[in-house]
This record gives sequence, C-alpha cells and structure tokens, in this order.
Amino acid sequence: MLKRLSIHNLAILENVEVSFQEGFTVLSGETGVGKSLIIGSLSLLLGARASSELIRSGEEKATVKGVFDVDNPRLNGLLLKLNIPSHEEGLVVERVISKTKSVSKINGVTISLSDLNEVAKYLADIHRQHDFQKLLNPENYLEIIDGFSYETTARYKRDYYQLLLALHAQERELEKLLEKKRKLEEARDFYEFQYNELKAASLSENEEKEIEDELSLLKNYDKVYSLTHEADSIIREDFLDRLYELNKVLKNLSAIQSQYQEIHDKLDDRYYEIDDLFQTLKKSFQNIDYDPERLNVLQQRESDLNALKRKYKKDIPELITYRDELAEMIGEKSNFEEDIKAKENAVFEAKKALFAKGKELTTIRKDLAKRIEKELAGHLKDLLLDNAHFEIVFLNEPKTVEEATLYENGLDQVDFLIQTNVGEGLKPLAKIVSGGEASRIMLALKAVYVKANKVSTVIFDEIDTGVSGKAGGALAEKMRELSFSSQVITISHLPQVGAYSDTTIRIDKHVKDGRTYTDLKVLSLDEKIEEIARLISDGKITDKQREYAREMVLAKRG
Repeated sequence: MLKRLSIHNLAILENVEVSFQEGFTVLSGETGVGKSLIIGSLSLLLGARASSELIRSGEEKATVKGVFDVDNPRLNGLLLKLNIPSHEEGLVVERVISKTKSVSKINGVTISLSDLNEVAKYLADIHRQHDFQKLLNPENYLEIIDGFSYETTARYKRDYYQLLLALHAQERELEKLLEKKRKLEEARDFYEFQYNELKAASLSENEEKEIEDELSLLKNYDKVYSLTHEADSIIREDFLDRLYELNKVLKNLSAIQSQYQEIHDKLDDRYYEIDDLFQTLKKSFQNIDYDPERLNVLQQRESDLNALKRKYKKDIPELITYRDELAEMIGEKSNFEEDIKAKENAVFEAKKALFAKGKELTTIRKDLAKRIEKELAGHLKDLLLDNAHFEIVFLNEPKTVEEATLYENGLDQVDFLIQTNVGEGLKPLAKIVSGGEASRIMLALKAVYVKANKVSTVIFDEIDTGVSGKAGGALAEKMRELSFSSQVITISHLPQVGAYSDTTIRIDKHVKDGRTYTDLKVLSLDEKIEEIARLISDGKITDKQREYAREMVLAKRG
C-alpha cells in the first residue's frame, strides 16, 4: 500500500505531505484545486514520463516521493536483480525533475524509467481519465486481456516475439535473393556482354609487364643492338682463354705454395660461372631481332588494355576478378532457383514455429477471456447492469499457418461485445455504451483485474464520470468492496462515493503574495459530513443537506 506521498514544487503543489491509510480514501475538492496533479504525481512514481513544464515557476526542480509497503516475492526478486537494497521505511520511490532531465530512484538507487515501470506493476494500478478511451478502442483489448495475467502472457509474448524476429531475418534473406535474381534478370544481357568482352580480352595478371618489357626492346632496338654487339665482341675475345691460363698457373703455383690454393679454388668456381653467363648472353644476343609487325601488335594490345581499364575503372587484376564474378553470376541462374526454394522452405518453417507459439498464446488468452467473462458478470450485476451480458470474441481465427496474420503480439484480434438491454443482442461495446455505463464496466474490469493480480493499491481518477443516482451508489459500494482487499484511492465528486470512504482528504488552493498554493487536509467525521453536504448542494449548504449528509455517512459507517 501507499503509506506517504511528498510533493515539492510541482506546479501549484509547493510543499505537500500526506499520509495514506488502508481501506478506501477519497480525494475531494473543487474543480481546479489540484486533485489531478496529485494523481499525476502518483503516475510519476509509477513510471509516467515527466515534463520540465511541471516545475513550479521560479524553481529549478520538482520532486515527488512515495513510500510503499508491499510484500511480494516477485517484487523482492526484481529488486534483488536491480541491486536495490532494503529500506527501513519500506520501498521509497522518488522522481526528481529538472529543466534538463528526470531522475528515478528506488531506495536511493538511480534506475531507468523502464525498470521503474517494471517495479511499478507490483506497487499500484492507476486508472486515468483517458483510460475510458482504451475501453472504447478495440486496438487496446488484447492489452487489457493480457494484463489479467501479465507475467504468464508476457513470457509467451517474449517467446513469440523472438520467433517473429527470426522469421523477419529469414524473410529479409529471401528478399535479398529475390532482389539479386531480379537484378540479374534485368541486367543479364548487359552482364553477358561485359563478360564476353572481358573473356575475349584473354587477360592475364603479368601481361602488362611483359608487354612493357618487349615494347621497351623494340622501341630502343638500335641502342640495344649496338650494346649487345659490343658485349658480344668482348665475350668473343680471348678473355676466357686468358682467365683459363691464369687458373692453370695458379693451380701449379698452389702445388708449391699452399697460400695460393684458396685463390685458385675461388677462381676455378668463378670461371665456370662466368662461362655459363657468357653462353647465356650469346644465346640472348642471337634471339634479338627487330620485328615492326610485332611492335604494332604490342602497341595495339597495350592500347586495348588501357581502354578496358578506363572503361571499367579497374586495373587488370581487378578486371580479371570482375570477369570471374560475372561468370559466376551468369552461371548462378539455376542455383538461384535452388537457393530461393531452400530459403522459402526456411521461411515457411519459421512461420510454422511462430504460428505454433501464437496458438499457445491464443489458448492462454481464451482461458483468461472466459475467466473475465465469468467474474465480470457478478460485478456488472452489483453495478446495476442487471441485464448486461458481456462476451469476448476472437475474430477470424486462423486454422492453418497459411491463413494466419502474424501480428507483433500474436495471432489474435478480439472484440468486446455487450448487451445492456434484454432483446437487443450482443453488439460491440465501443459503439453502444454510454459514459455512465463505460464507468461501471471499467470499474467491473478493474475489480476482476485487482483480484487476479493481487494489486495492493488501486488509484482512480474520477472513474465515476457520468454516473449518478443509484448507479453512483452501486459504484461507490463496489469501490468500498475493493478496499477490503486492496487500498483504494480515488478522486470523486459523487457524495455517495465520499460517504463510503474510510478517509476523506480535502484539497484546497489559496493565493498568497501573488502565488497559488495547494493544501491537503485529512477530514474529521464532522468535516467529512460538511464536505458531503457541499457535494450535495449547489454551493450554499442548508441544514437539511447537512442532515442528509450525516445520515449518508453514518449509514455507510454502519
């Protein structure tokens, strides 16, 4: 339960401190005094997004702090996971709003807003005025159903969503294959032309260097011929013969003087090496010939290669790689069909796995729907909707994976149908309910939800909108009934609701020194009776109204 609420510098709430008790608490006061700001503060503690516009004019920050007393094993496990220590006061939740950021803390530990939302599920359930719109929008119905067993459905929805992500990954891969095939088919003629052009070019990685060397020879033939002729003349002189004779002399000399043996051995080795080199040179000189036709061929080949390089903006090794890629791409057509078929099978298998998990989630939701229908019937009767009949219908249920639409949250689409008058038949709730009926149906749903989830604190922001007379009394009695198992806090303008409360907190505002302030006061029994009389009156309270208010309050206390 909520034990205490502290608010500082939040709009017209400068310094508000209020303690809450078990049972049924009603927040009362004139329109515009700040009642909704109190609910807004509680919303902040339960994970609502904060705005710097809430900061009181002239202040740097606003602070909202709540102390809760909740004994829930799952909550304790979550707090342990978040490394949040225990606190002597209970569970202390704090939001600090500055002009640049909002900070969330639990027991002094800063946490993310998403973690606060997870913790808040165990602290309280809050009904805001716009929640009526949820009841009138079928897109919210699955969320409402899932909320009646949040932890169970959340687990299945997580598993389903992971399978959905896996399916999307398979579908993206299939789409890539199909796109690649489409592009190939669109550009096939162009790719084949490029491949045939590059294939006909008979490219090789070392060809440019070989052409360069041969062209260098042919372009400089006269100089090369002259130099080689000169070298050949030198080789053909008696240089080797004289070297041979010198080697014989050294051999004989080394037989007498060993100090010449090493020189003889080295010269002997070099002689044969030089002889080999000379023979190689002689052969190369013999092969040198000037061929003007060959020069033209090489120059044309060099020009052709340069043209290909400019055209494709690639060097020769890159052109060879591209040619091979084109060959592979053009030859892939038959492989494409096999790959696409395999990927289509993988997509179908992923859909089947997702469909199976979705059916499991549907089964859980149907079970929840039956329980909601059964329990809701009694609450609707208590709220004077005696002839109401409520059903949750699952629309367009797929029997096979081919028929299924795989939504992000499962396979299901549902509608809430209701009959409020005998003989009218079941019709969509969103289309036929009045404001007062919507309030009572919402309260009935909350009653089922609170029981199902063992909610310790329930907060209502004017859930009695559009309700009056006997229906107002029935609604007040239902909230009082809820307060036997959960702490109930509500804003209300109905005297019937105020009469049923265990605690009434009056909210007023006043102006001082040009600033507006809001005050909260827990009312005594006599003050509570006066407040009920005010709600009955049109502004000026009569003695009869006070007496009637006394009877109402004392009757409910009995």
